[in-house]
Amino acid sequence: MKESENKVVTPFVSQAELRSKQAKARPSSEDIHVGPNTHLSGGFSTNGMMIVDGRVDSADVDAERLVLSHIGELEGTVSVQRAEISGNFNGNLIASDEVIVRPTARIAGNVRCQKLVIHRGAHIECTFSCSPDGITEVTPGSEAKPSSAGRHWLANVHHKRDRRLFLTGAGSVLALIGAGALLMSFKALIS
Repeated sequence: MKESENKVVTPFVSQAELRSKQAKARPSSEDIHVGPNTHLSGGFSTNGMMIVDGRVDSADVDAERLVLSHIGELEGTVSVQRAEISGNFNGNLIASDEVIVRPTARIAGNVRCQKLVIHRGAHIECTFSCSPDGITEVTPGSEAKPSSAGRHWLANVHHKRDRRLFLTGAGSVLALIGAGALLMSFKALIS
């Protein structure tokens, strides 16, 4: 076969014609699906949903919703309204609404959201920051300051945690006293 027979010839299309064809072919809301056995990296932006069944490295994702399946892996920065994590996630996740962490999830990094649901069995090595008032933007050199409702909510969370720790400690002490009394009565029985 000659070299000239291997060449592919493409017709000339003007930039305006190409943009017009792309605009007609693309709906206003698109979903991005990274299929199984697919490995991608880079930036992804959509008004729709991003579904990850494959692997995405060095990601910069901006979407309405993220669905990371149990076989999916994503590493990078994600900004969405809602996220559902069932696979491996490592990076920064900002959700303006809800984050759901499924039992098969392995998640590491930082998560900021309004609502958080974690199912039993998930492996978590990350920092969560949840605010019922929504996400507070942080600019470099400044710190996020929650609203008064956010401060009240945070104080309530700390109060509940402190009460739970106290009750757990008191229960442990009572269990030790009960075990000691049981041993004393058993020793008296033997003697």
